[in-house]
Amino acid sequence: MSNSKTDVLLCVTKLREEEKRIVDYLNENGLQTKINLDSMALPLEGGQSEVKVEIALIRCLSQKNALNRSTMLELAGIETLNSVKAISICTNKIHQAIVFEKNKIPQPQYKVAFSTANLEDSLETFGEVFVIKPASSSWGRGIARIIGKDCLDGWIAARGSLDPGQQSFPVLVQEYIDKGDFDIRVVIVGKKPIVAFRRISPDNWKTNTHLGAEVEPVDVDDQIKSICSQVIDVLGEGIFGLDLFYDYQSQRYLVCEVNQNPEFSKSFKIHGVDVAYHIATYIRHRIDAKRKERPILSS
Repeated sequence: MSNSKTDVLLCVTKLREEEKRIVDYLNENGLQTKINLDSMALPLEGGQSEVKVEIALIRCLSQKNALNRSTMLELAGIETLNSVKAISICTNKIHQAIVFEKNKIPQPQYKVAFSTANLEDSLETFGEVFVIKPASSSWGRGIARIIGKDCLDGWIAARGSLDPGQQSFPVLVQEYIDKGDFDIRVVIVGKKPIVAFRRISPDNWKTNTHLGAEVEPVDVDDQIKSICSQVIDVLGEGIFGLDLFYDYQSQRYLVCEVNQNPEFSKSFKIHGVDVAYHIATYIRHRIDAKRKERPILSS
């Protein structure tokens, strides 16, 4: 690898419409971008033959790859977006729940179940309806809504046949929030919520857009801003998709989870906020700030 100038290392699984737009805006901001696929080597050694990187933007689809790559880059002295700390918390739903509880961020009640035996108490803790989530998952995969003892017994029996050694434990158990037919996704860039929208799904209790949920823009009100500020205080600045429930019983927003790699190819065409532009502009500002902090060497 020849010695060359690279401002931004973009770590991706594949270059999708979202990432192409980010690259285009980075180029318009005068930043040289190098694409790094999951199968490619990383510039880790820092010798004269290596590419010099200001910031690595992590957009790997695999949560495991995102965490592994960001960790190696950070250890090599390269700043990553998001940070290893943020990615580590966001890619483990159990860790996220524990951290949010510690920092008094509003969220559904939860417990951590370390075996199927721990799950049997959940009916008493949460009532007839609750949710089981694997520690690591995306796009709603592996998340189950449990309705009554028969449903729980069926889940335990199926899990026992697929995972007799209970290697998939612990799991997160949460109270079920009656959120109507929508949740709210808030996109945060830096420390600012740049857009919020409902994800509406009348036919599916999971309201992910890739499962067919429709997008409807909403205002970022003071309560949403306050929660965003709390989340950023914990995770640090970065690029996040904050998912909120509106709990009609308590009349307040609750954090469902925070996604460390928010997608926007469908939603931005409806709400009209150019997320890629905001990401590229934020990276430009971060790099400018880094360069200003460097000592000026006298000749």
